[in-house]
Amino acid sequence: MAQTGSAPASTAALSPAVAPPPGQPRFALFDALRGIAVLCIITYHVTSITGAMNAATIGDLYSVLGNQALIFFFVISGFLLYRPYAAAHAAGRRGPSTRRYARRRLLRIVPAYWTALTLLAIWPGITGVFTHDWWRYYFCLQAYSNQTLSFGIPPAWSLTVEVSFYILLPIWAWAIRSLGRRLGASRWMRVELTGLALVAALGVGIQVAASRLLVSSLLATTLLGECVWLALGMALAVVSVEDQHRATPRRVVAAVVRFPGLCWLGALACLLGATAVLHPGGLFNIILSLHERQPYSRTLAGIVLTAGLSAFLIAPAAFGEGAGGVPRRILAWRPLAGLGVVSYGVYLYHLTAGELLGEKADPLHFSASGLGLTSNTVLLFVLTVGVTAAVATVSYRVIELPFLRLKEGPARDGGAQ
Repeated sequence: MAQTGSAPASTAALSPAVAPPPGQPRFALFDALRGIAVLCIITYHVTSITGAMNAATIGDLYSVLGNQALIFFFVISGFLLYRPYAAAHAAGRRGPSTRRYARRRLLRIVPAYWTALTLLAIWPGITGVFTHDWWRYYFCLQAYSNQTLSFGIPPAWSLTVEVSFYILLPIWAWAIRSLGRRLGASRWMRVELTGLALVAALGVGIQVAASRLLVSSLLATTLLGECVWLALGMALAVVSVEDQHRATPRRVVAAVVRFPGLCWLGALACLLGATAVLHPGGLFNIILSLHERQPYSRTLAGIVLTAGLSAFLIAPAAFGEGAGGVPRRILAWRPLAGLGVVSYGVYLYHLTAGELLGEKADPLHFSASGLGLTSNTVLLFVLTVGVTAAVATVSYRVIELPFLRLKEGPARDGGAQ
């Protein structure tokens, strides 16, 4: 049986922000994955502010990194939130308490988000929040309208996807469990993966249709379009649970455990490939010619490479956590893991901080004048990481933790991370 996570016995000493549901294993290396994802998002926005994203080839890489980072968060959510349900299905028992699951999600997301939204609307005056559309921002509905998508806290459009996923996840788990009982316990994994493959196919169809302007591009930024990445994380969770019940790991899982470095080399190859496909130009003109002859190939190739990148990056953390290897040593690095713990606050504050510190703040995002400290990309990146990490740490200790300590309720009988 391959090791897929740390034993749950030690969770009592963990921060409530990262403690798994009672009885569930702790996947400690996922903290650093969140840290990597939020650093990629900062890179994307900083290079947008300084104009470095306009540079040939390297600018394309920055753009892809930023887009991939939000996808990493979706895959991580799919894995961590669905795994307790998959474990229950494999054991033939009822899933986690929906009430406690809902409380955990509500306390994890809402207090810090509402606080950031209100404070940033007061200063530096982010646009849209104190208007007749206030309810769209506070209830994570801004991504459903072109009039609000880019205002408030612009990166928070992804919270619309996350919240939709939170609401539908228990319903999905119930439906899969009901279907699995009818078909027999021995077929639980086939039922799980078949259902998730259909969901992923729906997401792919929406993204392809949006790329060809057959449906609104807004639809692609909702759960219908982004479900492919959440389904990928859920599928990895199913494989993780199934592997835990096997006496001998599957060959693919055994290879991930033994050769994590190859996984990250595969992730790098997918990143470069996605850059070539999604942003053709410079060294990649041949891909542009391919796109002109086969209009759907670019979107499909981008989806496949993006899925490969996410799976290869996350696999060493999901399987064989204690098996060693350079990727796992990087993911065990405390500063990176610490950044991951406060990554939600960094995600909420980093764009406003970067624009305030840089020389080219977007006047559409807030009303206050920027500080105009620097237009140097490296310096602005360092300043943005430092400032937002400090602000996020305060948010984590003052706002998030007091609520997170309440997330299990009066009795610890189950939930979802």
